[in-house]
Amino acid sequence: MRKSVFALLLPLVTLGVSTVYAQQSNFQLAPPPIAYPYFEPRRTDLKLTGAYYSMSSTEVGVDIKGGGANLIVRRSANERVALDGQFGFFGLTGEMPGFALPFIFSNTLWSPIVEDKGSLTGFMMPLSGNLEAQLINNPNGNLLFFAGPNMALTMLTLATPYHARAGVTDADSTIFTMNTTVALFGVQFGAQAGIPVAKLKLAPFFMANMESGTASFTFNHGYSGVRSLVTSSVVDIEPFTTLSYGADIIIVPWNLSIGTLLQQAAANGEQQGFKTTLFTLSWHFRRS
Repeated sequence: MRKSVFALLLPLVTLGVSTVYAQQSNFQLAPPPIAYPYFEPRRTDLKLTGAYYSMSSTEVGVDIKGGGANLIVRRSANERVALDGQFGFFGLTGEMPGFALPFIFSNTLWSPIVEDKGSLTGFMMPLSGNLEAQLINNPNGNLLFFAGPNMALTMLTLATPYHARAGVTDADSTIFTMNTTVALFGVQFGAQAGIPVAKLKLAPFFMANMESGTASFTFNHGYSGVRSLVTSSVVDIEPFTTLSYGADIIIVPWNLSIGTLLQQAAANGEQQGFKTTLFTLSWHFRRS
């Protein structure tokens, strides 16, 4: 059971923290990682994104919902070079299969009896920066490239109601708690274009994201005076690369981005037994 719970948690946290940059997945959290498809000399661009997402499976017993916000700020030095930074905060809550671990008390092995699903709560915080190089910027369109470091921190708590049993003796019900901390570090690079279409701006993009990190687990049995058989666990997350691509759509008069919303509307649905839903909206602000 513990391995099956880890198998559910690890993809969730690694997917969650890495898809704030718009991976091609039904569980992405945000639009492309650039404030606006082009920049002008000595101008500040900001993009604020709000997101709501859910993931559920009656077969597996998972029902998770969450949301958050992401802010990107960019400052250009001239028409060719700019720097940007990103910070986000995304929370989640829900239910998933829970588990508990055996322990020793009074030189006796006590086994866990799980009583219900586990309650999952947590948050994810992405942070990144880019050096942007704008190769083309004219009335017919623009093209820029970007690259820089990124990192993300995820903290999750899974609380499972259970009681312990030794032979025919049952202990009082309590809560088994597993705390998970995931730290990812890496680099990203990509390109984004801008194509004016009437009062819209079509912004196709591509990005590669390379990350690695660690996931640590700590456990609390909910009983005092017990000796845990597993006090903590650390899992190395091997280096991995994710590729993302798509097209943002910006309503220029409103400074409103709806591309990710439309892109994901077609993808929402059943995927490998999981039903996923994502809604995002972005607002663009610009000042000299």
